[in-house]
Amino acid sequence: MQIFGADNYATSFMLHVYDGQLMYYNRKVMEHDIYERWFRLNVIHTVGQGITVFIDGIQKYVANDRGGKDHYFKFGVYMQEDSSYLMESSWRDVKIYNKS
Repeated sequence: MQIFGADNYATSFMLHVYDGQLMYYNRKVMEHDIYERWFRLNVIHTVGQGITVFIDGIQKYVANDRGGKDHYFKFGVYMQEDSSYLMESSWRDVKIYNKS
């Protein structure tokens, strides 16, 4: 899952899965043993302030916003280092809330 748009970067936020670990970029483990199970992911992006991540209702991380005025997000499967022949991602009940 990625939030695109930042001042000096392509993204403001990115989650990856490496060896079954859900990670903030490739630096911090957000959740262990993520394969073969459903989990609820909530990401709150307050532009100009920060990004807060909740997994199954538990706050896991707060990151600084990387700036930028235009943002959009994507989620799915993206090839990474040492990719396998089977990569899949399932999402359901995706909701987007916008505070205007």
